[in-house]
Amino acid sequence: MHKASQVTEQVMQYIKEQIAGGEWPLDSRIPSENELCRLLGVSRTSVRAALQRFNVLGILESQHGRGTFVRSDKVYIPGPKELRLNALSQTDEMTKETFREWRQARNVIEPEIAYYVAEAATPELVRKLKRINREQEQLIGQQELFIQKDKEYHMALAEFLGNKLIMQCLESLLNMREMQLFVNDKFGYMGGIYFHAMITDAISRHNADRARTLMLEHGRDEEQSSRIFDGMAERETLDASLPANALLRVTEKEKRQ
Repeated sequence: MHKASQVTEQVMQYIKEQIAGGEWPLDSRIPSENELCRLLGVSRTSVRAALQRFNVLGILESQHGRGTFVRSDKVYIPGPKELRLNALSQTDEMTKETFREWRQARNVIEPEIAYYVAEAATPELVRKLKRINREQEQLIGQQELFIQKDKEYHMALAEFLGNKLIMQCLESLLNMREMQLFVNDKFGYMGGIYFHAMITDAISRHNADRARTLMLEHGRDEEQSSRIFDGMAERETLDASLPANALLRVTEKEKRQ
C-alpha cells in the first residue's frame, strides 16, 4: 500500500488509542490538525484524511471554526495480523471449507458491484445506504435482525446495479443463513458497521476504486477474522494488507529519510 495510506492508518490507530484509553473522553475537543502534525511528526494531509474517516464513522465531529470533538467511544478499525483471533481454528473442517468457498464467491462478486455502483450512484441511493447503516448500528446485539439488515445493505447495491443474474447470485449467497450466523458468531458486529460506513462514503464520492478496495477488505476482514477494540489502549502493529506499523517506528523512519 502507498506510504501516505500507511501513515493515515497509523494516525487512525493513534486516535483510536486516545479515545479507547480515555485520554480523549466523549464530547471533548481533540488537538487541532496542526497540533497532531507536530505531535506525530506526519503531514497535515495524513491527519486530515484520518479525521475525515472518523467523521464518516460518527466517532469524531469536525465543526468549522470550533475544532473536532469526540462523539462516540465505540472505536473499531481492522486489527493486526499478529493479534487476530484465529476464529476458524475450533471449527470442523467441513464448515471451514464451506465458509471459504462462500466467502470466496462473495469476494469475487461484491467488490465489482461496489465499483460499478460507485460510478453511477445517485443521492437517493446514498441516503438509502446511510439509513440502512444507522438502522443496522441500532441492532447490534440482535443477531437475526442485524443479519437481515446486513443483507439489505448488500442487496441494495446489487439492486441499484440492476443486473438480475447478479442479484439472484448474490441473494442466494446471502440467504445461506448458516454462513451468516457463523460469521456473526465468530467475528461479531463492528466489522460490518465500520466497512459499510466507509464503503458508503466512497460511493457517495463516486470513488469507484476505493469502493472496490474497501469491499474486498471487508470480505478479507471476515475471512482472516477481525478484532473488536473494546476500550483497551494497546500498541499494535499491522501487516501490509491492513497496514499500521507502530507509530513510533514510522515517525522515526520518516525522520531518518
